Amino acid sequence: MSKVGRAGVRDSTKGAGSRRKAKPKVQPGANKAANWAAAQVRAARNRASYALRLGALSAVFLFVLTLGVLAVLGRLGDAGGSVMAAGERQLTRAGYTVAWLDISGANRLDVETIATLIGAEGGTGLAEINLTQAQAVLESQSWIKSAEVLRLWPDRIAVLITERAPVALWQLDGEHRVIDADGVVIEAADPAEFTTLPRVVGVGANTGAARITALIARHPEIAARITHVIKVGERRWSLRLEQGGEVLLPEDDPAGALAMLAALHEERAVLDYDVQFLDLRNDGEMVIRPWPDRADTAEHTAGRGA
Repeated sequence: MSKVGRAGVRDSTKGAGSRRKAKPKVQPGANKAANWAAAQVRAARNRASYALRLGALSAVFLFVLTLGVLAVLGRLGDAGGSVMAAGERQLTRAGYTVAWLDISGANRLDVETIATLIGAEGGTGLAEINLTQAQAVLESQSWIKSAEVLRLWPDRIAVLITERAPVALWQLDGEHRVIDADGVVIEAADPAEFTTLPRVVGVGANTGAARITALIARHPEIAARITHVIKVGERRWSLRLEQGGEVLLPEDDPAGALAMLAALHEERAVLDYDVQFLDLRNDGEMVIRPWPDRADTAEHTAGRGA
């Protein structure tokens, strides 16, 4: 009576109906090698698939970028615009959407407002944001002097903002307006919130306000005694004193005149005189003009300060 000597040989003690093949025996080392080989094949297939998708997306990206350059140069027709829009949608579907909005320099507008203004809400396609238009929209806001909008692939928009800094209140036709160093009116600024700023008055006073107020700020004893800085004939400045008189500054050298006024006040307290004018328009001298109806005061002050 024979036994199975190797796999696949029939046992002579059994009938023909019991014929079967035995399972081949696999050594442990061979099993690990097979699994490793299968894993390598799967990884190779995944890498190939990823590379194919990445290559396709890169091609779309470069294509959209090329169309964008042509659009800026004005060489993109209606058909090209449609193709570009299709490419942008493809990049959006591929996951290139806004996940981060980085903002620098904004104190007057919050993040949500800026995101809405430039169309950069979360999930918006990066390629679908018009950077030029976004910049123009931001710079149309009265608090914003300049803005730059950057697209940072794959999921970020950066916004760099320079805001307007209030330097003075400009009074014209009985109304007050907040202005910046360039004389631009900040429409969104409430004058009631900036009552501590210097006040400039008259036509054209906004354009030179930053310079004249900076000159006055060098002399705290003068700044503390004036209520308004008045533009005269769009050429020169006068300072309105608290007691109602005025300091007449020259057109050519207001800085020198202010320095002389500060020195005379330190020596003679001329800013405390109850006079109508302290005239500094002539280089190197000050003429005191009393109130016409205050003769006694006139004689007194003329004797002190001329």
